Amino acid sequence: MQKEKKQKTQNQIEQWMMDALLSLMKEKPFREIKITEIAERAQLARCTFYRYYTGKEELLMRCCQTIFNGLSLRMQKENCRTFYGTAVGYFSYWLEHRAFLELLRNSEMLYFLLQSYDSLMFDVAKEVKPENAQMEGYDFSPKVRYHFFFGMGGFWGMTNRWLLNGCKESPEELAQYVIAYLVESYELEPSCQYYDLNKEYPFSPCYINPGNEF
Repeated sequence: MQKEKKQKTQNQIEQWMMDALLSLMKEKPFREIKITEIAERAQLARCTFYRYYTGKEELLMRCCQTIFNGLSLRMQKENCRTFYGTAVGYFSYWLEHRAFLELLRNSEMLYFLLQSYDSLMFDVAKEVKPENAQMEGYDFSPKVRYHFFFGMGGFWGMTNRWLLNGCKESPEELAQYVIAYLVESYELEPSCQYYDLNKEYPFSPCYINPGNEF
């Protein structure tokens, strides 16, 4: 019982500090925010901040991780068995959390999120597919890893442009654009159809080693 109470208190303290940082970022650039200001806004002692974090960058990363944890939960509720369902869930979540991304952009800290975007999305993917929870990136084949980077980069590129344009399209519209790209690319690329028919690739030399296709 005491352990549960302590854990709840710790979570609350961390939430107060995250709320304080995000509140201050609405008022001034991130680089101008002081640790003392974060502690005062959270109504905590400065030493309490250093009990949890080494600096404000680490606290901001905790904010990003919290947002991506929410994306994990959202994706688990969506129909992620289809690419369309995955896309709708992804874009719908960022539409709901548009303010967070715009806050980072206005604070000139969007790059900070993007530096860790791949690893954050990898954590999301592992939560969505628990069978991969214990796996690290290099446990997967090069093909799977690069497909992941390609997909996540594409999703982010669309999201970023969508936000800049005022989110005029619905998540469902964006999901259809994704599927249209995949279908049209498949129809135009003979090697895709070749693999379905022959279970091997027409590339010479072929860098995808047998047994490492998936």
